[in-house]
Amino acid sequence: MISLCVKNSVAFKQKPNHKMKDLSEFSADKAVIVHMTDYLPVNGEILSTKNAYKDKNGLRKSRNTVHFAFNHAVTPNSIGLNWDNKPIGIIAPLNSTLKINPKEDIIGGEPRDFYIKNKVKLPEGTVIVRKSKKIPTGKLRVINAETINAMKNTKGIKVVETSGNVRDITNECIEKMGYTRLDKLYQEETGITDENTNHLSSKDIKRIINADNKINLAWNKMASNIGFSIYKNHQTSPYGRSEFLIDSVDILAKYNNKWESQIDVYNIFSQKNDTININYKDTFLNVINDIQDSLPQDKTLSYDIQGFKENILTSKTPKEALEKLAQEQGIKPMGEDIGKIRKNTSPDKVYQVINNLVNVLPN
Repeated sequence: MISLCVKNSVAFKQKPNHKMKDLSEFSADKAVIVHMTDYLPVNGEILSTKNAYKDKNGLRKSRNTVHFAFNHAVTPNSIGLNWDNKPIGIIAPLNSTLKINPKEDIIGGEPRDFYIKNKVKLPEGTVIVRKSKKIPTGKLRVINAETINAMKNTKGIKVVETSGNVRDITNECIEKMGYTRLDKLYQEETGITDENTNHLSSKDIKRIINADNKINLAWNKMASNIGFSIYKNHQTSPYGRSEFLIDSVDILAKYNNKWESQIDVYNIFSQKNDTININYKDTFLNVINDIQDSLPQDKTLSYDIQGFKENILTSKTPKEALEKLAQEQGIKPMGEDIGKIRKNTSPDKVYQVINNLVNVLPN
């Protein structure tokens, strides 16, 4: 028999004092990490894209990080990825997650994009929300995860099934678990909503600055106590840049399969366009050097970037460099259609997209 309940009546047993009255109280013991995905964890583990999938040729995609938002379901990001329609939402208490996962895999990030390397073992107290068309509107079904075949080796994990919007129910479950939603508290302290962001008064700006300062101070303290790095977004981290580097080489391979290009740059003094030669091989080698210099000494990337550096250095074309990477490391690009690059795209647009992905440095 299926046991259903009204969603307002769902309750989870949790330790007290997880609530935050103020953004300055944001800390590890008041935090959950939230992951939106298409897939149910396998035996209580979230696998990175690299670990989860292998194509028919035995190749794996480069991404070896699992991404979370703190105390709320993730919102669309700067490159247009949207998790609003994902069928699975995973809520895991931060402290318990840290205890059962290797410290060297805890990378860092920022409150809306926190990442852990390789795979993430989910602790007891985790709640998983998943879509089910069988559940009547306004009702939820709460079951123990071990009753599901893919989760049979887990303990203390609850699954909440809904026919409604998984992201909305995930946010509601965060509060039912006894935690405060970070996005909601930020809105309460700033008074800022999506409707009034274009009409900010001086008082609004002061409230925003004050709220941001509170979060930054709390985040810096948390990073120091736990031992993770702070990055403003994944693309600025050595992990994200190394992943997008492969995709940048792939963009060139699909565009014209050449390392050299020319772009037009407007000269403010002559008020005319100047034609500039771009050698992407040198550019990417420069990016790799910077990635290696910025990587913390106790951390490693998801692949041998020094080996890829040699691939780029010795290859006549971007396609050849990717073929060597596949042969030597079993790695291929993520394959995301970033920037909608086509053969008829302007070279200026190609450069702009690559610059946005890996933060191109001057030669």
